Amino acid sequence: MLHFTVDKELCVSCGACAEDCLPQAIQMEGEYPSIPNEEHCMRCLHCLAVCPTGAISILGHDPAESEPLKGRLPAPEQVATLMKGRRSVRRYKQENVDPALLRRVLDVAAHAPTGVNARQLWVTVIDDTASMDAFRKEVYQRLEDLVRENRMPENPRRQFFSSAPELWRKGLDPIFRHAPHCVLVSNAKDAPCREQDSLIYLSYFELMAQSGGLGTVWCGLLYWCLRLVLPELIPRLGIPETHELGYAMLFGSPAVQYQRTAERGPADVHRVIWPAR
Repeated sequence: MLHFTVDKELCVSCGACAEDCLPQAIQMEGEYPSIPNEEHCMRCLHCLAVCPTGAISILGHDPAESEPLKGRLPAPEQVATLMKGRRSVRRYKQENVDPALLRRVLDVAAHAPTGVNARQLWVTVIDDTASMDAFRKEVYQRLEDLVRENRMPENPRRQFFSSAPELWRKGLDPIFRHAPHCVLVSNAKDAPCREQDSLIYLSYFELMAQSGGLGTVWCGLLYWCLRLVLPELIPRLGIPETHELGYAMLFGSPAVQYQRTAERGPADVHRVIWPAR
């Protein structure tokens, strides 16, 4: 049930909700909007967001509980500084991130768009340093066992994963960078944009995390380790068989503070004029 309701005292019959409804589920057949066939709704909540008077509620979401946008959006210069000042952090404090801050980051990242509004992502977080250390140690131990028993699978990064245990014994952490936490994002195997959704989610997660003072780094090595070498750990992480691991990110309180952006210069863009000649 959509529980699509219209507060008739607030509705001005402007039709903005129907006009912005991509699948045309909302109809203005009478004075007020309605959804004759709920199967047509893609549950995007555009109708709630676009209504100028806050007259529409849907899927249990009350517009009175939403945050108004007018006058509250950051200036373009602030967004630019956040995006340009974002750095890949590989030095972390060995402490748990404040749970309230992490909850806030996760709640905001959950608003990341997904193809066809499928919203089938499975987010896995290791948010405890003790659990992260135990997971880290098991990964290196399993890699060491594969090397010792000459069972390392053939893969494009076989040399790295074969040498990683030795580096670990020397006090280095080439896969996890001594990060106290990690987030892994998986998507349903039948999702319309299976690969893209996870990457979009982590982009949202990263910017929100860094805006809150956390450090992050995209961790392809952990992703490849789980996908190519140690896939038996994936179900142990609670990722269901219906989902496929999309990517991984390390995060935590940074042990380094960057002081300025590193300007890359103007964007290198190929501008197209159509029709092509």
